[in-house]
Amino acid sequence: MILRTSLVLSLCSVAALAQTNRSVTLGVAPGLGVTSTYTAAYPTSAAGRFGFFLLTLPELTAQPLTVPGFTSNGLVRVDLNNQLLNSFWLLDGSGSQGFSVPIPTDYVFQGFSFDVQTVDVDFGASDIAWADNDLELTIGQGVVGQGLNMVRIQPGTFQMGSLEPLDVAPFYNQPNAQPVHAVTITLPFWMGKYEVTQAEYQALMGSNPSVWIGAQHPVNNVDWNDSVAYCAALTAVESAAGRVPAGYQYRLPTEAEWEYACRAGGATEFSHGQTLVCSQANFYFSTDSVMFCGINSIVAVGSYAPNGFGLHDVHGNVQEWCLDAWDGSANYPASPVSDPWVSSGPLRVLRGGHDQVSSVYCRSAYRQTGQPSRENSTMGFRVVLAPVLVP
Repeated sequence: MILRTSLVLSLCSVAALAQTNRSVTLGVAPGLGVTSTYTAAYPTSAAGRFGFFLLTLPELTAQPLTVPGFTSNGLVRVDLNNQLLNSFWLLDGSGSQGFSVPIPTDYVFQGFSFDVQTVDVDFGASDIAWADNDLELTIGQGVVGQGLNMVRIQPGTFQMGSLEPLDVAPFYNQPNAQPVHAVTITLPFWMGKYEVTQAEYQALMGSNPSVWIGAQHPVNNVDWNDSVAYCAALTAVESAAGRVPAGYQYRLPTEAEWEYACRAGGATEFSHGQTLVCSQANFYFSTDSVMFCGINSIVAVGSYAPNGFGLHDVHGNVQEWCLDAWDGSANYPASPVSDPWVSSGPLRVLRGGHDQVSSVYCRSAYRQTGQPSRENSTMGFRVVLAPVLVP
């Protein structure tokens, strides 16, 4: 994808001339494995000039250009010193020209940002005309920038489960949280910064099933099926707007994705360390400080400090549905695994604890199950934008 060129021009602070009646528009948005498309529009009177399609690293400013011996019209909106790709064509009388840029499938390009602008030149008349706009694009990023409060999570490997002794204070660890094993998340994904709020659920689904009411409180009293339906509806809306990359969907996180994001690079019982106290999350009783937290109801999302990945309420507030099935008893595998999840079984996984339990049940590795049709005021969810999985 990356092709550097040696076009060298100088910018200076002189008055920009009038608009040039040229533009560049986006056809197909860039995504992994997608051929993105663009159209340059220009006056038909410009036929015979040489046009250039420029793709560069992001540029935040728009400046006039000075080229010795040339008149430069319009503003340069791209970084001419960091070009990634350019191509040229001879303008004809049609008034438009299409371009396409294949995006590699390699995940390292996910989240890569760039700018696009066109320019045309009449070398005989020593005249340059820049498009009146540019496109500021990020591969796959349109999916996360529409007020959905998503946090990008890089792929990586972590130790899933807990090494703490079984059924011993202060953590009373479970057999099903062992053996601790290496898990690799192979592709980037995005996770909701917050649990899905009642305002978000109402806007998309047209109803609010919650018992504890508050527009910015997490939606609650939702079962696993409700949560999956919300994710499907969100995928449909965002796909129709062209903001879902190929091979991705909005869905519930897998158990592994949830714990990886909760831990945020750490290996302790909580994302903040080995203890959880009342000032750090919304839960009922801290076994570490031996204190009742005294709220006993859910609170608005973002009321407590985020973890190292910028995610709020991964401990407490409402417990969160995960995509995985689980029979409630099976222990973890002993060997390293990549992108694990369980697609079928009688129960579904819940993670993170809630406002009516002690800190023991809010630990990063603590696992709980529920019938997929079970509703409770302690149950909510958050979404991820992640590789497609069908339960």
